[in-house]
Amino acid sequence: MTFFGLQLHPQYTTWNEMREAALLAEQSGWDVLMTWDHFVPLMGDVTGPNLEGWQVLAAFGAITKTPKIGMLVTGNTYRHPAVLANMASTLDNITNGRAVLGIGAAWNEHEHRMYGIDFDTPAIRLAKLREATRIIRGLLDTGKVTYEGKYYKLENATLGTRPIQKRVPILIGGGGEQVTLKITARYADWWHGFGTPEIIKHKLEVLKKHCADVGRDFNEIAPTGGGGILVRDDLNTVDKRMREVAARNKVEAPNRPAVLGKPDDIAKRLLEYHKVGAKGFLFGMSPPYDRETIERTMTEVKPRFLELAQAR
Repeated sequence: MTFFGLQLHPQYTTWNEMREAALLAEQSGWDVLMTWDHFVPLMGDVTGPNLEGWQVLAAFGAITKTPKIGMLVTGNTYRHPAVLANMASTLDNITNGRAVLGIGAAWNEHEHRMYGIDFDTPAIRLAKLREATRIIRGLLDTGKVTYEGKYYKLENATLGTRPIQKRVPILIGGGGEQVTLKITARYADWWHGFGTPEIIKHKLEVLKKHCADVGRDFNEIAPTGGGGILVRDDLNTVDKRMREVAARNKVEAPNRPAVLGKPDDIAKRLLEYHKVGAKGFLFGMSPPYDRETIERTMTEVKPRFLELAQAR
């Protein structure tokens, strides 16, 4: 069954506000609960408040019982892959087997420069991601890795705290066809991309070829789409919501959500992604978190979408 995930942006908010939104998401029936891995706001003043993502994930895991918990996505360069594997395994224990390890090459130059983290060329960051994902997969799956690559070296590295899940899902974010999708084909369980249904269709065709090249069953990977979402019956009220987001996040005019409108219209739009191969949707939301959208996406949009998908 197609899964729906909600990514709560941790900028210009408080833990109490995030907590209430997370509990509402669980109560409403969301399948996945996520946040992002950035140290500064991605909108507005970069010196503004932004809660650290992995701390938020652990807290989400502790206060909920049903949704999967994951990062969309972890910046690989921010942590050594063995450290990240430990974090993911611990999260899987906190959540009793609900962890999803999202990871990408990392792109935010300001964060790297500000904290003195090396910001390499795209090619080097992708090469690091390839090595890191191999290490993480090995530690999570077997608990012991010896590895010597160009960027990482581990000798008899162990992960004694074993995950609850037999295979913790790895989510790769990014659409690079020559490297990122090759890494996805070899190691990932979920893939997240942005763009129109036509773009997603093309990326999945490339991914399918990479899977064939490495002997991987393409159907073992769950592709996801997403972006912003806003459920409203009256489109005249959209600007009011946009003004609220702008005021909170210190911007003049944020982009309208990619998926917008009445539940039936949104369901039909999502069906276009489903037709080209999307098995899930991961939607981002900036504060103040929109209660109407959180509730109605699950009580109205998802049921209608499943009706349409079943009728195909």
